[in-house]
Amino acid sequence: MKIIRLFLKAYFLFFIFLSTCLSANEIDNFIKNYFDAFNNSDSIKFHDKFHNPFIRIINGEKKLISDKKWFDFKALNSTDWSYSSILDYEKFLETDNEAILKINYGRHNSEGSIYNSGDAYMVLTKINNKWGISTYIAPSIPTEGI
Repeated sequence: MKIIRLFLKAYFLFFIFLSTCLSANEIDNFIKNYFDAFNNSDSIKFHDKFHNPFIRIINGEKKLISDKKWFDFKALNSTDWSYSSILDYEKFLETDNEAILKINYGRHNSEGSIYNSGDAYMVLTKINNKWGISTYIAPSIPTEGI
C-alpha cells in the first residue's frame, strides 16, 4: 500500500511539473514567435499575436485597439532598423491561461549595434486554446526611429 501511495504521489508531482513546463514552453514559444514575426516584418503573423480588441498603454495613454493591422512595418523598415532582440525577459505570473511578462528589448541597426532599448509589459491570455496579447504596456515609445 505504501508503494502505491508513493507512486501516486510521485505521479501527481510529475504531472504538476509537466503541466508547468508545458505552460512555460508555450509562453516562451509565443514570445519567440512574436519576435520572429516582428523581425520578419510579417504583418499577418505579428498582428495575429494580439487578441482583438486589446489594450495598449504607451506613455500613460490608453487605447483600445481593434484594428487587425495597426503597426506600420513600412515606417519601421524605412529606418536603419535591422532587427530587435530580447535583452532580458521576466515572468511575473504564469498559469495555464494567463501570463504577465516584462521584456527588455533592443533595436539593432544594420551594423548590429543597439540604437534603442525599452521595456514592454505584456498580459497574455489563452482564449479558445490560443495565446495572445490582451494588454501591452510600454513606459514610453522608442526614442529613436519608430
